[in-house]
Amino acid sequence: MEMIKRYIKNNKGRFFTVLIFFIVFLVLFIWTNNNYNIYKSTIAKVISLENVYDKTEKGTNDIEEKYYIQTMVVKVKNGQYKGQQITLKNSYSSSMLMNEKYKKGDDLFISINENSSELSGSIIGLKRDKFIVLLIGFFVIALVAVAGRFGIFTLCTLIANIVAFIYFIKLYVSGKDFMLINVLMIIFFSVVTLLILGGFSRKNIGAILSTLITTFLIFALYKISLAYTGDLHYELMDYIAGPNDLENIFLSGVLVGCLGAVMDVSITVNSAVNELVNAAKSITLKQLIKSIREIGHDIMGTMINVLMFSYIGGSLSIVILKIINGYNFQRLIQFDISFEIIRFLVGAIGIVSAVPISACVALLFFRKGMSKNDSVANNSIADVNDSSRRR
Repeated sequence: MEMIKRYIKNNKGRFFTVLIFFIVFLVLFIWTNNNYNIYKSTIAKVISLENVYDKTEKGTNDIEEKYYIQTMVVKVKNGQYKGQQITLKNSYSSSMLMNEKYKKGDDLFISINENSSELSGSIIGLKRDKFIVLLIGFFVIALVAVAGRFGIFTLCTLIANIVAFIYFIKLYVSGKDFMLINVLMIIFFSVVTLLILGGFSRKNIGAILSTLITTFLIFALYKISLAYTGDLHYELMDYIAGPNDLENIFLSGVLVGCLGAVMDVSITVNSAVNELVNAAKSITLKQLIKSIREIGHDIMGTMINVLMFSYIGGSLSIVILKIINGYNFQRLIQFDISFEIIRFLVGAIGIVSAVPISACVALLFFRKGMSKNDSVANNSIADVNDSSRRR
């Protein structure tokens, strides 16, 4: 208890900021639990329900799946029939792949059948806004509690990037050149994110240049590879409904997907060089390159694995479902996972390339702080290490 009081006393600004966000999201959560009247669609709350076993069917791999029928009594919360009760039926399977199981207290979007003598309806889907507000609230409060002012800056970059992304998508829908939009989007994301988070400084300018150079290098390598190997089967991408700009759409996803990892590597290297030059002002070029190499080795492996796990996580559920339903592994790799593999490989190349590119940019930006005298540099670094150990 004493530690909590001491923490609050030493972090009053952060504590009151977290408290304000907590109150705001608490009010929002309560409001989303009762905001039925803002929706045009009819919403009903499940008052009671009964689950009854219906049948068992075999799937493509002879896997048995049980089906159930829910009989629900719901109360209409808005619109013309507000306050009236309706009986609805819902069918769901044990896997819930193509359907959903509901529980008492759920808010449902429903369609009411006005032609029948007795009021009836069908379920459209679950009202999820309160869950979204709850998750966003936990994220924001945790971010501000841990990172303080830096967390607020992070939120600002997220909001700015989301607004910009929506704007760029609208530009594309209105008929603007997609590759030009893609270039502007990458520049905007890189500049806004790094400048808001780190301010206008040499290390951030270096990180921006490193990120842009690496990203456009990836773009060039991707185009050269396609020129010699031929186009991909873009028509096999999930959710593709038309032939327009499939190559550019996929390329945009690849570049934006690896942008965050490249940005992370770039700012890490530039920040490290900045700290080394400032801490040991007489450090030599040879020693600085050695330090950068060690830093690069540390971050390269973890960032590549982060990228791999991100793409695996995004496609894991679909891959497992397809395997269960009879897809063989060769077909999955050829027609489904191939796009994820390409995204991962391009991103991994970007991460590996970002280390030497960031190192070169950082050395150009911070070269004035380096010394040509190895003995002086060694003594300076030793002094820094000794002072660090004493602290």
